[in-house]
Amino acid sequence: MDQDHSTSARIPSGTATRTAKTQTSALNAWKRHHARCLKDGLWHLVRRPLSAWATIFAIAIVLALPGFLMTLAAQIKHIGGAWASEQGQVNVYLKTGTDETHVNGFTQWLKSQPNVRSTDVIPPEQGLKDLARRLNIDSLDSDIANPLPTVVVLKLKNPTDQASLTLREEIRNNPLVENLSDSGAWVKRLQTISQFFDQLSWWLMFLFGFTVVSVIGNTLRLELQKRREELALIALIGGTRRYMIRPLLYDGAIMGLLGGIVASGLIYTLLTMLTAPINQFAAEYGTQITVITPMMLTALLGIIGLSLGWLSAQLIGQNFLRHAVSA
Repeated sequence: MDQDHSTSARIPSGTATRTAKTQTSALNAWKRHHARCLKDGLWHLVRRPLSAWATIFAIAIVLALPGFLMTLAAQIKHIGGAWASEQGQVNVYLKTGTDETHVNGFTQWLKSQPNVRSTDVIPPEQGLKDLARRLNIDSLDSDIANPLPTVVVLKLKNPTDQASLTLREEIRNNPLVENLSDSGAWVKRLQTISQFFDQLSWWLMFLFGFTVVSVIGNTLRLELQKRREELALIALIGGTRRYMIRPLLYDGAIMGLLGGIVASGLIYTLLTMLTAPINQFAAEYGTQITVITPMMLTALLGIIGLSLGWLSAQLIGQNFLRHAVSA
């Protein structure tokens, strides 16, 4: 034990301190290089505005189409949801001449269904009075036989779920029922359209992602050609590939991020121009919407653009260093 203690005592006391200082110095150098790369990446937007912003707007246009379809799908889903909650009403027209006993039995059966919120029976006499009021007629000729059937108005708790669809089929097949009209079919169509646009937008985002990678890659390839001698010199003095490619990663990420943000701005501008027809379409379904670009979409497009820019810079940079600098 004494021998081990004497051996440890002979270790230079400043070794640990020098090691800590070396690690701190390396960390500070790493931070300074990241800060310089970020500053240079932003400065490139000012120093070469034409090429940089042309690339950014090209990225924005490519990302704007799938982003617009995402927003459109969300708006259609909102219209369908609002209409389903406000207009989830089914009008059941019974056969003419159905007596009160059968009407009461049918109504009690409807009330026993778990998905029915409320029921309201409109007898033929009440229907005739409502018709006269709508036509601004004081009274209709009492000698004319009332052609209107008994109508049962029911409101469903969840108009678009499977239980409601099954209930509609049971009502339609009931021998007392002449006809059935409700908003469920249109809500279902709106949901189908929304799902179609949603899936289409993600497929387009995936396919157009390759276009974004190509656009950013071409711009960065020109930048690498200008810095070819500089990179070769850095490689000779022992610079790592990470060090050499880091400025490129910042350039690609910045252009991709700005492209996603500009794409969100383009979508907002387009939606603002389409506010009137979209609200007119929504009014057909008894609702009204405020056309906005969600912050979630802006963040999503920014993250997608940043990721694609970083990926493009990584692929182009590694390939360039492997073939050009090493040679």
